[in-house]
Amino acid sequence: MSVSKLLPASIAAALLTAGGPAAAQDLLGAFDLKGSFGATGGHKRYVPGIANPLFNETPYITTELRAIYLHQDIPNGFLTGGGNIDLGAAEIRIAITDRLGFIASKDGYADLDFKHTLPDESGFANISAGLKYAIVSDPKTDTILTVGAEYEPPSGNLKTGGISLQGKGDGFVDLFLTGATAFGRLGLQGSIGTNLALDAGHDSSMLHYSASMNYEALPNFFPMIELNGFTTIDKGRRTAGNFEGTDLVNFGATDSGTVVTAAIGARYRFNEHILLGLGYEVPVTDREDLLNWRLYADLVIRY
Repeated sequence: MSVSKLLPASIAAALLTAGGPAAAQDLLGAFDLKGSFGATGGHKRYVPGIANPLFNETPYITTELRAIYLHQDIPNGFLTGGGNIDLGAAEIRIAITDRLGFIASKDGYADLDFKHTLPDESGFANISAGLKYAIVSDPKTDTILTVGAEYEPPSGNLKTGGISLQGKGDGFVDLFLTGATAFGRLGLQGSIGTNLALDAGHDSSMLHYSASMNYEALPNFFPMIELNGFTTIDKGRRTAGNFEGTDLVNFGATDSGTVVTAAIGARYRFNEHILLGLGYEVPVTDREDLLNWRLYADLVIRY
């Protein structure tokens, strides 16, 4: 089965389980699964960012599966004296129309390996879901601007040393604005949003912001440079620490601030349906919190 048929078949299977053949046929037939790229004269260029996959949401309306693996090294100055985190996750996006899309950008299974102080643990991250809408979509100028919202219920079970990292509190609501444009071979993308804790006493709320630049140096090969920032706007009151988990986990720490990171990487587009990404990220601020450096690998399978 081709990639262009595999994703709709998977969606149809889920709908079939939920509501039967009639529901699956009616709902799937009502979707415009090609989204931003479907109509005649639609967008042609698609090079999503690599770093900060949870919050740097692509502005394009797509139907895709994005499989992600990341390896994060923990600074020796952290209370555990270092260690590492490995995470495997999958993001799902479904285009409902050429401007409206469903997104589920957070899930996954994490393995925590610390040098001392906290016990090694593993568990599931929270799962999030929401919608985004392209308020501006102009293929002629390669420009798109999208707003969105996503709810993250406390569905995970990741914790260590009695500290809940996922799965407690009342969850989060993430509100964001994301856009992209292109000038020939050069592509630019930026986003800004707020990840708001619904239980301010348990979790920290955060402002997040990203900028990404890619350039088609060779046919279908796109080197990338990215910047990502995370600023606590409402500190939690759960953990007496001077650190937070940026995009990965939430400590609800009483003393946290701003972490800014820089990433380099590249995407290779095998065809219009399959893109591979590799990236390396480090903090560029004095504050590192839980991040010494991070490696990314992802595979985007798009309808």
